[in-house]
Formats: sequence, structure tokens, C-alpha cells
Amino acid sequence: ITLGTSSVVFAQKSMTAKFPKPDFTAMEEYWQIVSYEYDYATGNMPLIYVVAKKKEEKVPRYWRITWRDAQGVKILSHTLMFDVFDVRNAKADEPIRASAYAPDNKDIPKIKSVIVTEHEDPNWTWNNAGPALDTLTATL
Repeated sequence: ITLGTSSVVFAQKSMTAKFPKPDFTAMEEYWQIVSYEYDYATGNMPLIYVVAKKKEEKVPRYWRITWRDAQGVKILSHTLMFDVFDVRNAKADEPIRASAYAPDNKDIPKIKSVIVTEHEDPNWTWNNAGPALDTLTATL
């Protein structure tokens, strides 16, 4: 099992190296980016994981990650999202993970830029509801 795990880790690191580094400028107002990596080893859909730490108590948890070709044409765009309970319960300087679907292997050679922008959170008031969220959490 250890040998297989080593192979998977190596494959993920080599996959991450094939993409341009994402531009996290928009996120960095609210989040300290710790790391990111692509995962092509666990299932049908490839994923990107972003590990970050909150800079403030209330932070946006929805982001848009977009992969573009050399002409700036969008290849793929998905929502990069942190779990609401992870965001709410994370302590200062505690890293948490966001994830999004990533492009297929066949698209990798075409990708020349990766940009993360803020995405409207459809549940912003619910995510920051305080007592209402506490009530919901207590009923779960």
C-alpha cells in the first residue's frame, strides 16, 4: 500500500507541475493560501484542492476558478468552495481545504492561465446568520 501511495503522490505532484500557478490575488484579501494541488487519482472527475487560512472571521467561501488558453479563451470554469462548517468553525491560522472540479487530462497542454475570482455566495446571509446557523447545526 505504501508503494501505491507514493506513486499516487508522485503522479499528483507531476500533474500539478503541468499547470500554470493559479492567480489567487482576489482570494488573498480574505485568505492566506497555504498550498494547492491537482488530484487525478481519485475517481472519474479530476479535482483541485486549495488549502488556506482565514484572515478574518467572516470570509467569502465561494470562488470561481477559470482555466484559459493562450488566447484567453475559457477552457473550463468551476466553483471553488470551502465547506460552510469548516469556515465557521476554523480557528485563526487553522488551514482548511476548498475543492473544485479540474480540467480533463486532454486539456492540460492548452491551459496557459488559471485565475481565481470571487463568486457570489448564494447563501451569504445563511452562512453568516449566527444564531440561525447555530439552530440548524443543533438540529442536525
